[in-house]
Amino acid sequence: MLQLNKKKQGLGSTVGIGYISIMLIFTVICLTILAVLGFQAVYSNDRVSGRSEQFTREYYAADMEAKKTLAILDEAAVQAAEGFSFEESFTDAAQEIDGVITAMFPEGVRVDYSVVINDRQQLSVSVAFFSSPAGERYRILSWQSGTEADHEESSPAVWDGSDLV
Repeated sequence: MLQLNKKKQGLGSTVGIGYISIMLIFTVICLTILAVLGFQAVYSNDRVSGRSEQFTREYYAADMEAKKTLAILDEAAVQAAEGFSFEESFTDAAQEIDGVITAMFPEGVRVDYSVVINDRQQLSVSVAFFSSPAGERYRILSWQSGTEADHEESSPAVWDGSDLV
């Protein structure tokens, strides 16, 4: 009877090898899943940062091109200010530059142009040039990136001479 009591006490206190094996397999599977998810997150972040780097390069290339166009327009404004009629001289000089749209307003000439950033976006620039030689030569009205649809909506409404009432 004494042996039987010892067997009953020993049975309840020991854990079988099967239970430990199942827990070990479950732990390995959980750690493997966490490792795969970690690698996937790193790969996704790397792709996003690569796209961001590419867009930044494209944007600053377009920004530099827009600044070059602004410098050319500024030089044309300086030369036009020396002439008889600033508005006419500057408008003629500005329209020789590809993609530049001009519109006169009371203080001077408004110039709109855009530079392509990538196949979906462009940098739209709007600058007002003034005829007064003593004050500021130009003021940047807008300098923003957007899609082509955004640019078409923001173009100035220019009267073409029709519908005179």
